[in-house]
Amino acid sequence: MSGQRERVLGSLRQLYRLIQRLPLAQKQMALQEARATTASRRSETSQQTVLHHMKELAAKLAYLRVITPRHPGDAAKAAGRYVLREGQLVEGSGESAGSRAANGTTSREEALRGNAEHFKRFYGADKPKSMFF
Repeated sequence: MSGQRERVLGSLRQLYRLIQRLPLAQKQMALQEARATTASRRSETSQQTVLHHMKELAAKLAYLRVITPRHPGDAAKAAGRYVLREGQLVEGSGESAGSRAANGTTSREEALRGNAEHFKRFYGADKPKSMFF
C-alpha cells in the first residue's frame, strides 16, 4: 500500500509542478480544480476506483507535459541521456557529427570501405560491384 501512496504523491507533485508553468489565468483555475479533486478522492478505498483515478491523473500529466512550456532548468531535473564514447560514459546523444565523408572528417575511400563492411554485416554477402545489370 505504501508503494501506491508513493506513486500517487509523486504524480501529484508532478501535477502541481506542471500547473505552476501554466499562464496565470489558467494556473489559478487548474490549481483549484486539482486541490478540490485531490481532497474529494483522498478517502477512496476501492482499488478499482483508485486505479481509474490514477489513469485519469496519468492522462492529465501527459496532457500538461505537452501544453506547458519548459523552463531552462527543467532539463537538469530530468534523467540524462548518456552514451559510451571511446570507452568513457559521457552525457549526450547517440548521434554525433562523426566521421563522415560529407563533412571531410574521413576520406571517400575509407567511407566506401566502411559502407562495404556494413553491407556485409547486414546482408551476409559482399556488396555487388555494380548496381546495374
